[in-house]
Amino acid sequence: IAYGRDWDGGPEIHSNIIRGFMLVLRRFLDTHLFDLITGRRLWSLVCVDRITAKNYDGEKELAEARGRVLDQLAELLGWPSGDCEHCFDGWNKNTEDPIEVLGKKTVPILREHMKWLERVWPPPGEEGIAEQQCG
Repeated sequence: IAYGRDWDGGPEIHSNIIRGFMLVLRRFLDTHLFDLITGRRLWSLVCVDRITAKNYDGEKELAEARGRVLDQLAELLGWPSGDCEHCFDGWNKNTEDPIEVLGKKTVPILREHMKWLERVWPPPGEEGIAEQQCG
C-alpha cells in the first residue's frame, strides 16, 4: 500500500481496492485448485517474505530456500528446470518506514483493513512447504 500511496486517491482508497481484489482472488483460488482434466494443481503460493535474508542464518540457507521456490514453480509450470543463477540479484531490502511514508493517521486505518483480511489472505500453502507458510 505504501508503494502505491498516491494511486486511487490515496492510501485508504488504494487499500480498499487492493483488499477487494484479494477477496475476489481468494474466492477464485479456492474454487480452482486443480485442473479438471489433468488433476494437476493450477496455482502455487510464494510467500516473498519467506525468501528474504532475515529468515535465514546465512547465504547458503537463503539460496536453498529460494532454489526450492524456483523448483516448485518450474514443476507447476512444466519447465524443465528451476535453475536460475541470478534470479534474485536485483532484490533490494525495502528500507522505507511505512509509518513515515503513509503518516501516523493512515496506519491505524490500514491495520483495520488488514484485520478484515484475517483468514482470507494469504490462502493456505501446501502442507509441508515452509516457503508457502505465509504470515
